[in-house]
Amino acid sequence: MYNINFWPVLVASVASFAIMALWYSPILFGKEWMALTKMSEKDLVEMKARGMWKLYITHFIATLVSFCVLAFVIVVTNSQTATDGATIGFLVWVGFIATMAVSDFIWRRSPLKLVTIDTINVLFGFVIGGAIIGAWK
Repeated sequence: MYNINFWPVLVASVASFAIMALWYSPILFGKEWMALTKMSEKDLVEMKARGMWKLYITHFIATLVSFCVLAFVIVVTNSQTATDGATIGFLVWVGFIATMAVSDFIWRRSPLKLVTIDTINVLFGFVIGGAIIGAWK
């Protein structure tokens, strides 16, 4: 039926995680994100002491699931190139991630800057991950 190659899914997930690590680092938006979520350095130290690695593993598994679904959509649409995959990643982001971000902004009253930081991070992950999956033959 539909054959999903797990290797590009894994590589896309690792790439997305690398993007996230840079995105939320002090180099880019880490300090701003912490301020917007009212998280302190002390909170971060406490989370690390309680086993923050478990949260990273859980998040990575969720990322794998997301990219398995993205790979399925790429295969079903017969996408053949990195551009096709990136386009599908963008469309999935617009249709599902961006629309849910609007809900966060409206109903949870999350600050627009926080919603933007989080949502654009996912955009980069999906577009780059889609490109990786689409290009992999």
